[in-house]
Amino acid sequence: MKRHRSSGSNGGALTKKAKSTAESSPKFPYTTKPASLRRLLKDIPNKPKPPKFDMDLLRSWGFSDANDYSMVRVLKAVGLLNDKNEPTELYLRFMGIDDGGKALAPELRRVYAPMFQASHTPYAESNEKLQNLFHIHSGGGDRSFEQQIQTFKALCENAIFDPITPSGVPNAQVGVADRLGLNGAPAGGGENGRPTININLHIHLPENKSRRDYETIIEDIGRYIFGRSIEGHHD
Repeated sequence: MKRHRSSGSNGGALTKKAKSTAESSPKFPYTTKPASLRRLLKDIPNKPKPPKFDMDLLRSWGFSDANDYSMVRVLKAVGLLNDKNEPTELYLRFMGIDDGGKALAPELRRVYAPMFQASHTPYAESNEKLQNLFHIHSGGGDRSFEQQIQTFKALCENAIFDPITPSGVPNAQVGVADRLGLNGAPAGGGENGRPTININLHIHLPENKSRRDYETIIEDIGRYIFGRSIEGHHD
């Protein structure tokens, strides 16, 4: 007499769910070496623009692990490399020490659109919140899931995002009309009806400069932005 094993409906449902999760493919780019990606993105502005990214180039830059090559697919996904692994116009802009991070930010908003639709600043969210967002919008196994998160963090650490206004619009996207009232007068205002202007400076000082070079930069900021002479008086 043959015995038939019976499987409960709950067990079958759990197995099906686990199988579905395991088979779902990752929705976002990732590298198996997120720590290497962090270092590579910091190195790019200090290296000559290569004609093409391949293993020989990565080895010459100190990335000798075969898994480091998985960084290339991430660079392609965010527009730093084209389909032939060649640096793009965005790559050239990213090489800029002063505003390279600003060039990368819009591409990250595009690639990770679901994250930025769920949060103004997903890159600043707690680990728990970020994991929840990736659980909702991503896929893949446990390992690739965590690598997607770490890849996202590495990219965002090397991008400069425009601050968000109370309306949820990045400052760079707020035009002149948005700063005016209905009658064309400046919205808000200071004393005597004059508009209040707030200036936030983000200064990225170049490396390997002398103390005098830095002092000159600060003096130029005071002279050309605040209208002050070196002695501290208005010009």
